[in-house]
Amino acid sequence: MYDEASRQLAPLAVPFSMRKGEYLQRIGTPAQYVHWLHSGVTRTGFITEAGNEVTQHFQTDGESVGAHDDLLRSREAEPALNFVVAETAIHGYRLDWSEIIALYKRNSDLRDYYLGAAQRSIIDQSRRLYLNASPAQGRLNAFRREYPGLEQRISQKVVASFLGITPQYMSQLLRLDGSKR
Repeated sequence: MYDEASRQLAPLAVPFSMRKGEYLQRIGTPAQYVHWLHSGVTRTGFITEAGNEVTQHFQTDGESVGAHDDLLRSREAEPALNFVVAETAIHGYRLDWSEIIALYKRNSDLRDYYLGAAQRSIIDQSRRLYLNASPAQGRLNAFRREYPGLEQRISQKVVASFLGITPQYMSQLLRLDGSKR
């Protein structure tokens, strides 16, 4: 199913490259694109009412990028609640969401693929919610399992944001972690 979906979506794919720090999606603007990363790291997150930045998840080589809830909101021209930012230089392909939806409406194989991808997204989101109920050290260990090698590619501040802790507490965790080895 993945191969067939890729074949049908390929004509919509436009190559793109971005530098670290550039936004693929901004809060307040309706989402327009799904991106597929060939290389690099992106981060999806939001800003709380108190002004704190929260990292929801990362995408790396070979993964699709886009806040699914924002893509769904865009059907009603509602603004995005999430940002997506390049954490490293990135290269990949951009696909227009409205073109994807039009293609899905005409093709049952793509609808089935989309349903499977949406179900996977719900499972991943649920796993992250359970993870957030763990102590910080457990969240760090789970981050390392879920994203092997990513810790060396991104800033400690961004990892702390994902774990829901301050950069200072992150430093303490890393010192404790280093003393255990």
